[in-house]
Amino acid sequence: MSRVRAGEGTAGAGAAVLLVALFLPWFGVDVLVGDATSSGWDALGWVTIVLALGAIGCAAWLAIATAVGRPIAQQVAAGVLTAAVGTIAFAVVALRTLVFQPGPNELVGMRYGAWLGLAAALALAVGGWWSMKDERKDAPESAYTPPEPRPAPPPRLSRDP
Repeated sequence: MSRVRAGEGTAGAGAAVLLVALFLPWFGVDVLVGDATSSGWDALGWVTIVLALGAIGCAAWLAIATAVGRPIAQQVAAGVLTAAVGTIAFAVVALRTLVFQPGPNELVGMRYGAWLGLAAALALAVGGWWSMKDERKDAPESAYTPPEPRPAPPPRLSRDP
């Protein structure tokens, strides 16, 4: 039986694809002779790379902790960190690729690696949030039975003279 649910799988797949996408061409300049491109490692900047690698590390921790059956506290901590760091990494990657491109928009264009990396960062963040969802609402340990009602206290006698 696999312990990895859809959220952990999505975050893990997003992390793997983001790592691969960093090696693909993200931006390119069309010149008369040919096409000059730069990979994610070259074009994103060190802050974006650190955040992306941090998100990849958190997602890997989440997938591994869930797959090998680590304590639930470690799985929840990994899910929270993956959701937080993944969301920040997605926002930074989106800003860097869509708003603050390296160079003027007339000369620099986005390549397939940027779109793939952006989708992978989104999948990583969504998977982190999705992994924290409780999917066991019908499990016996999740069932709630209300306690027996306590009897009302006896009425007080008034002491008015």
